[in-house]
Amino acid sequence: MEFLYSDEPIIACSTSAGSNAAMAVLRISGFKSLCDYQNFFSKDLSKIEPRKVYYTNLIYKDHVYDDVCITYFEGPKSYNGENILEISIHGNTLNIDRILKLFTTHSQTKLASPGEFTYRALKNNKLTLSQVEGLDLFLNANSGYALNEGLSLLSGSLYDLYKDLYQLFTVHKASLELAIDFSEDIGEETAEEQYLETLKAFQNKFKTLVSRVAPLQHNILEPEITLAGLPNAGKSSLFNFLLRDERAIVSPIAGTTRDYLSESVVINDVRFKLVDTAGLREATDIIEQEGIRRTKKLLDASFFSILLINPFEIVDGFKELLELDFDAIYFTHADQAGFTESRAHLVNLYPKLGPMGAVNLSSPDENFLPQLEAAISEKYLDIVSSKPILFDRHRSLILEIDKLLESYVNTATYEKDVAILSHELNTLGHCLSELIGIISPDQVLNSIFSNFCIGK
Repeated sequence: MEFLYSDEPIIACSTSAGSNAAMAVLRISGFKSLCDYQNFFSKDLSKIEPRKVYYTNLIYKDHVYDDVCITYFEGPKSYNGENILEISIHGNTLNIDRILKLFTTHSQTKLASPGEFTYRALKNNKLTLSQVEGLDLFLNANSGYALNEGLSLLSGSLYDLYKDLYQLFTVHKASLELAIDFSEDIGEETAEEQYLETLKAFQNKFKTLVSRVAPLQHNILEPEITLAGLPNAGKSSLFNFLLRDERAIVSPIAGTTRDYLSESVVINDVRFKLVDTAGLREATDIIEQEGIRRTKKLLDASFFSILLINPFEIVDGFKELLELDFDAIYFTHADQAGFTESRAHLVNLYPKLGPMGAVNLSSPDENFLPQLEAAISEKYLDIVSSKPILFDRHRSLILEIDKLLESYVNTATYEKDVAILSHELNTLGHCLSELIGIISPDQVLNSIFSNFCIGK
């Protein structure tokens, strides 16, 4: 476990501190008494009531630093279960920095580490691990679906499903314990009937989770659009066109792009990672060879791959390139004389190419970009329409629980020894608790909190 957080008070800016804004919010957490900070405010803090906003001067040794509003959240009825003071200040970055320095220098308060506020909420049982993961996803979402999935894990339908599932498991476990301890009182037939009914209820609810963990071929938390082709096929030109910026170097010299470039591009409210790759050809240059190796690796993992073909420059390796799978294929250099004949010749040699569109990247057709973006969006929406579970940890645990549940049900059909059934059920319950986040394996925490902003 790498978390070495102490219980001392922490402070951070909980709003964006990267640029000037009208206001910013500082958050202090973990202090014993609000009066510990009386020296910093003109307002009498002993008269402050929780969850009410108060206007006051932020001062130190008769020097006024800012006019602020403060709100006190008394633990344990707070976000992380600790006493929290939120200070709304003017959002000039210089003002933020000097006020943070004021508190860390003149009080027993340290700067918070990334995710430390939420880590304390987890430690104080204010959030489960799955809720923390939902918050992580919500804060770092690349699309509307990811936002909804994060919120659903934090406090929405998926979180409710987890709670209902655990409640049904608890009821079923109780029915087994009832059969062990009180079968003579209620009758074996009644005990068995309750056992089977509660098991069926749990199975039916769990099926709704299993249906959402069909194998995902691509990472839709950060889907990649990869441009590939032979050298001088027009990849960098299309890369710049999609970004509406001269990000990649465009040159008639083969092998100009030796490694891949990547930038974010938003298509229909979804943020994709656009990747311009090195040209695929037989290369003797060691650096270029490495770039080509990376290109092939990127294509294997790419969400949406685009092959660009310059019909005037077909070199060794083109046939091998066509053996790869692509979502879209475009012929470039449509403005050059003899384009139609060159393209027809290639289609005749390689029928797989079919009647693909032609692109003049120096002056693209007005329908080209909308059609390409529509194809990308259609594939993305098709994947998310089944509402897949996005976290690998959740997906693997659900599949593991599915196997354990199948084994348990099979055992229950012939095994009458309730002690054996109880042992298998406890194993299943442990795995279910880990999924829901009632228990939190330490190895998961670092990867989660490393994504959090400082003030969360």
